[in-house]
Amino acid sequence: MTTTKPATSTRRKRIADMRRVEESLGMLAPRWSAWTLLTLKEVGPQRPLDIRKALPMPSAPVLSARLSSLTDAGLVERRAANGRRVTYGLTDRGRQVIPALDALAGWAHRHPLDGDDAPVAYAERIEEALLQLGGRHTAAILWTLRERGQARVGDLHQAIAPQISLPTMSLKLTQICRDGLIERPLDDQRAPYRLSAVAVDLAQPFAALSTWAAGRTPKGDDAHPVWNPAPAKAQPTEHPGERKRPSHAATVWAAAGAVSTAQSRTMAPAPARQAHPAPWGAQLFSHAGPRQAAATSAGSRGR
Repeated sequence: MTTTKPATSTRRKRIADMRRVEESLGMLAPRWSAWTLLTLKEVGPQRPLDIRKALPMPSAPVLSARLSSLTDAGLVERRAANGRRVTYGLTDRGRQVIPALDALAGWAHRHPLDGDDAPVAYAERIEEALLQLGGRHTAAILWTLRERGQARVGDLHQAIAPQISLPTMSLKLTQICRDGLIERPLDDQRAPYRLSAVAVDLAQPFAALSTWAAGRTPKGDDAHPVWNPAPAKAQPTEHPGERKRPSHAATVWAAAGAVSTAQSRTMAPAPARQAHPAPWGAQLFSHAGPRQAAATSAGSRGR
């Protein structure tokens, strides 16, 4: 069955959306950014010294740099009372990103990293997820494979980053493959790549990030034209006596659609969604979190 390419305007909108999400991931990915945002969400506006007490891991210079970058990004607000008492708190934009971080936490919990040193605390899992997804061209590669189903190295190179060398793109794909986000159905260097089930499960986090990048607050299950399309509207129920026999053309198109759906499910089977294991609360900063829950997750990612 011949498929038509999306309209130019639609394609441009999707590319702009992907780039906004890439920029958002790059903004959130630097170490301690998510930790700082979640800390301020939990404790409210605080002085830098008090933030360090609630978040004692980074050094004072590192925390100062992170607060500065988050302030420049419009996620954190700096206030000075009487020119002396300086406090930092979340802006409305900073509060809006929390649901997207929640979605990343749920994804990271369902697919924990391999190894005994895998992060346990929810905030640390978010940091690791952002570190993997925020890499250069990573989101674009996942985006393209979600749209196309599968693609070879050369096609991905031309579609995403023709300005870099083909060996560089090949190395990038190898790394993402080791991270468990993409895979090859055949053990052949010429075989195309496709998304793994772990990456297919990124639908909710990416939809939430897209909503936030567009200036809105993410909700529980945002629709997205690429990652999480809205379900088709239900057709009005007909009376049994009013039912008409479908035309031959309608029967052919329905059969073709069923074949296409079956093929897409075979290429990228999405795991069943699981509820978020627990609220942030005390486990937000816990390094002795629920390993038993992590062990029963749907999949795991390599380092």
